[in-house]
Amino acid sequence: MFKTLLSRRSEEPFFLITVLLLIIIAVYNWVIALLALILIGGAYVLTRKNHNERNREISQFFDAISKSVDQASTYAVQNLPIGIAIIDMQSNLCWANSVFRDWVGDIDNDQQLDHIMPNLKVDKFWGKSGYFFEHIGERYYRVVYKYLQTEAAEDDNYLILYFEDITDTERQKLNSLAAVPVFCDIEIDNLEEVAKGMTAVQRATLVTNVNNCLIGELSGHNCFIWAYGNEKYIACMSRDTLEYYKEDNFSFLEKIRSIHTVNRIPVTLSMGIALFPSEVIAAGKANFSELATKARAGLDLALGRGGDQVVVYEEDGSPHFYGGKTRCVEKNTRVRARVVAQAIHELIDTCDMVLVMGHEREDYDSIGAAVGVAHMARLAGKPVHVVVSNQTDAIRRLENQIMDNPDFKDLLISAETAENICNSQTLLFIVDTHRPDMTVAPALLEETDRRVVIDHHRRSSDFIKKPLLTYTETSSSSTSELVTELLQYFQEDVELSKIEATALYAGIIVDTKNFAVQTGVRTFDAASYLRRCGADPDIVRELFSCDFDTVKDRAAILSGAQISDGVAMASCPKGQQNATIIAAQVADMLINIDHVEASFTFYYLADDCIGVSARSKGEINVQLVMEALGGGGHRTVAGAQLRGRTLAEAQGDVMAALHEIIDKDKEIDEK
Repeated sequence: MFKTLLSRRSEEPFFLITVLLLIIIAVYNWVIALLALILIGGAYVLTRKNHNERNREISQFFDAISKSVDQASTYAVQNLPIGIAIIDMQSNLCWANSVFRDWVGDIDNDQQLDHIMPNLKVDKFWGKSGYFFEHIGERYYRVVYKYLQTEAAEDDNYLILYFEDITDTERQKLNSLAAVPVFCDIEIDNLEEVAKGMTAVQRATLVTNVNNCLIGELSGHNCFIWAYGNEKYIACMSRDTLEYYKEDNFSFLEKIRSIHTVNRIPVTLSMGIALFPSEVIAAGKANFSELATKARAGLDLALGRGGDQVVVYEEDGSPHFYGGKTRCVEKNTRVRARVVAQAIHELIDTCDMVLVMGHEREDYDSIGAAVGVAHMARLAGKPVHVVVSNQTDAIRRLENQIMDNPDFKDLLISAETAENICNSQTLLFIVDTHRPDMTVAPALLEETDRRVVIDHHRRSSDFIKKPLLTYTETSSSSTSELVTELLQYFQEDVELSKIEATALYAGIIVDTKNFAVQTGVRTFDAASYLRRCGADPDIVRELFSCDFDTVKDRAAILSGAQISDGVAMASCPKGQQNATIIAAQVADMLINIDHVEASFTFYYLADDCIGVSARSKGEINVQLVMEALGGGGHRTVAGAQLRGRTLAEAQGDVMAALHEIIDKDKEIDEK
């Protein structure tokens, strides 16, 4: 239409000129003018007809082209090499092209995509643009999302998803990651104890059997393994093989444990395993030296937890534990105690002052070990203080006796005082714990780099960073026992006072439950040494005595205990005095009941916190149960503190962790 108007306007001048010429000719000869008019009219009609025909053909041509373009566009959108889906705020599918439907399968409009796409977070993506990765079925996709805003209300806006199939690339990536090497540091952790008393032939046979079992197992899964010495190995395996062993829970530990020995002590193995995080591999910054160092740290952690287990440093750098089914075997040799005692002597000689602290809410083992370390510092002529918390109700009687003694008037100080006097030349001892958050004054750990850790608990992942010296023996009954042995090798003329010997003796008594739990030859040797130094059992008996109200409280808690499937649970009422002590005593009493394999006593602490005292006869590893909740301890004695939990929630968390450990052990036994 527009072209027709233009055409007419362009013809008007010619039409006017023609009319003017015809008028002039008509003036002179109207016949000639009439003939000219007829000829011009015929020519105009013929030209106009041809012009209209041509315009019609052109119009039809462009209409055909337009239809072809529309069909091509529709075909292109439907068959692009990417999938396209449009969803609303409820993730309902509003439209999808055929490629998307072919990839995803049979899917109807109005079906919610977040049911088949776990990573689709419409509430987070709405109004934004970006991308995420999705795994649907056996294929992998990179999904780009863009927000489509219409002129209508927000409810009528949409989110467009563009799916790029990256399955081939992702599989190549996964195959490459599966082939990435993993470094292992392996050690037989009790060969010395197992081989004690064996003949040379028996020892050689034992080593050969262990070698054949271990090397045969790893070599059978295409692992490289190399032995150096009779007890240590290094190995390298693929990440894919590591995943197999993790799913199998490293069952070959059980095979090694079942190797026959003359003295019937099972051989146990510990492993530290480290792998490269995916981002390190992608950045091309793999460092095998760091990997080997991390594997060694994992082995040290496994040994610090009692051995017979595997520690794997996962992608996020956190350690995961496998195995750990046997009890710790007591080490009969005291060579390490003598070496550590001399090293401590040298460290004390080079410092200006010594500070000693244990864990918060101190018990007799913590304060006894601290008093023993303080005696070593005094023997070296160094000023020394023991840092105590403001929650010392459990040791109040011993604390009062120490403070009443003129020789120890300034021995005990508060955390605030310790922070004011601590400097870079202060030697800080941490006893009966190795976790920074459980110490009396965590701030002291930042004040000095000169730190020594002495502990008997199984090692957890959050160990105090970079101590100058670490002395941990999980087979020992108590930290007081370890410190007593160190005192004997510190120097020749060690003379403990009566109160010092009694404090150490009380520490051994409380952790061994009167020499009934985790007591070995070295425990009795340490106790006899302390008795010779003047430890008074009467004072210890007085320290552990309780009043009639405490007996009634304990009886009331026991009367409310419940026992189900070999698990006993009890709880202290809110506001219970000396709740920590009473809970531990109740847990000890419950575990002595027939057919009870584990006991848990719950009690209220300050700051919206529930404490748990856990005990076991040995079949159930309560250390693993408490570790799952952020606590720790030993296989038979452990504890934890659950913050932000009600009593019912805390009980539910403990039971869930307990059943998870039990179910995992059942799966291993069934295999």
